[in-house]
Amino acid sequence: MGKHSASRRRLKRRLDPPKPTHNRRPSAVVESAPKMRIHQERRKQRIKRVAYVTLAVFAVVVLGGAAWGYYTYKDIEKSMQSGAANNAMTQEALTEAAPQEPFNILLMGSDIREGEEAARADTIIVARVDPELKKVWMLSIPRDTRVEIPGHGISKINAANYYGGAEGGPALMIETVEGFLDIEINHYMEIDFTGFQAAVDALGGVWIDVDVEIDDWKAASHSPGHAASHIDPGYQLLDGEYALTYVRSRDFADADFTRMRHQQTFFKALAEQSAKIENLPKLPSIARSISGYMSTSMGVGEILEVIQALKGIGGDDVQTATIAGEWKSPYVWTDESEKARLLKAFNDGGSFDASAAADSVLDPADISVTVRNGAGLSGVAAECSGILESRGYIISEVGNANQFVYDRTLVVYDGDDKAAAERVAVDLPNVDIVASRGMYSFTSRILVVVGKDWAEKTDVTTVPSS
Repeated sequence: MGKHSASRRRLKRRLDPPKPTHNRRPSAVVESAPKMRIHQERRKQRIKRVAYVTLAVFAVVVLGGAAWGYYTYKDIEKSMQSGAANNAMTQEALTEAAPQEPFNILLMGSDIREGEEAARADTIIVARVDPELKKVWMLSIPRDTRVEIPGHGISKINAANYYGGAEGGPALMIETVEGFLDIEINHYMEIDFTGFQAAVDALGGVWIDVDVEIDDWKAASHSPGHAASHIDPGYQLLDGEYALTYVRSRDFADADFTRMRHQQTFFKALAEQSAKIENLPKLPSIARSISGYMSTSMGVGEILEVIQALKGIGGDDVQTATIAGEWKSPYVWTDESEKARLLKAFNDGGSFDASAAADSVLDPADISVTVRNGAGLSGVAAECSGILESRGYIISEVGNANQFVYDRTLVVYDGDDKAAAERVAVDLPNVDIVASRGMYSFTSRILVVVGKDWAEKTDVTTVPSS
């Protein structure tokens, strides 16, 4: 009580000037309370005004920054989507991918010279990106590969971009690659070597384990005085100038094949280092640096979604391989059996490494399977489960699906257990492998839903269920 009274007396002395003692009355402190409340209300109003002004300034700064970011974003997108990479011909050649599903993107590196409107593709890579599993598969195609170019007959694959001209280059290249690999291309991206160098410098360089000494003045034609022509072997940070020499050099016994291997090594390192948390703030700067040298069918938002989906990806999550072949001047003649093996791994999300794929074959005894009749044909679930059980799988349940609406037989897996689904699919006739994504309920490792096509695949005659 005494402490608060003293505080009140000190506050009153600050608010009211001293008065003669003969005029003071015992009620003087009580009479000053309204004045104190007025003062406090005015003080609150001043605080509110300061707060409002502060918030207003903050809003202007934030909204101004957002507006600047928006218009910068649109400028970058406009620059990257200009020209043939986003015209009607290119868009018509591409196939739209379903959201969150794996998609294929054709990556090209070109070395267009001054005065040229179109260039032959110097680097051709088809990448399969799985946003859910955070994995990437990259297939390099030798630029001298012998292919059929629609409308132009047999030629080197890199000529498709040139034959297509300034307007139709990407569309003809997409059509040619799709025909050669028998896949669909969903996106297209091309970057010239100047943009490549700018991107590496914006990132602050890329750490590469250089496996062999490089001394190639031709590959360093971009470097003033060919200063970046020599690179010692070893793990080192390469800036844009030296990184470009690394991926361009073909002064090796097998020429393009070592170069493609170096390009794959580089892209794996780039993917891993770009996805690190500390490098994410650099990505807008990288986008600005390369926007003038890159053309793509993708919007900036789509690119950022992919980057976000792949955040945290490691080098082991990026698989690389080359469509091998034999050089017989003037072409590389493709090894068709090896191409088929690599494409199966590419499309299935498997391993490019043949020995690793063989070592990773799962034992059926370790795979539990639920089998459900989704066709409404009697006996098909029992027949399917009998086949799987005879091959050593653990059958957890056999029964009917909720609806008899399945035309195709499905092998369903959950999470990242696709390898188990692939193992089951080996022992069943022509099935579709699908991810559950929460749409199917089962407690076993794998679910098989027998479709109406089962009767066509087997010799057993089935009859409609009652």
